[in-house]
Amino acid sequence: MHEMSIADSMIDIAERTAADNDADRITGLTVAVGEATHVNPDQLSHALEVMADGTLAADAEITMETIDAEASCECGWSGEPPTVDGAAMIAPTSKCPECGSRTELTRGDECRLESISVPED
Repeated sequence: MHEMSIADSMIDIAERTAADNDADRITGLTVAVGEATHVNPDQLSHALEVMADGTLAADAEITMETIDAEASCECGWSGEPPTVDGAAMIAPTSKCPECGSRTELTRGDECRLESISVPED
């Protein structure tokens, strides 16, 4: 499950950021996950909870934000890319509904630790 390695990296980044700012605990983590990443937000949230145990983020509230997928084409079309037939996922390469050329994802393939919250004291 690659969500565990992603969560491990995010917790590491959050702890280093908290330490750099003299925070002794992390109260919140906000994570942005694009629809085209094929990362399961529920599994990532659970992995973050597991990986946070025993760290500065042990009691952090985890907020998951979804980034909608968008694509564009050289012909000028842009919009929501088509899904894979029979599956509820975004096609990594898809054809433009206007001209049939290959589209490029312009948004929605991100997976990042958006922010951390620390106590103000």
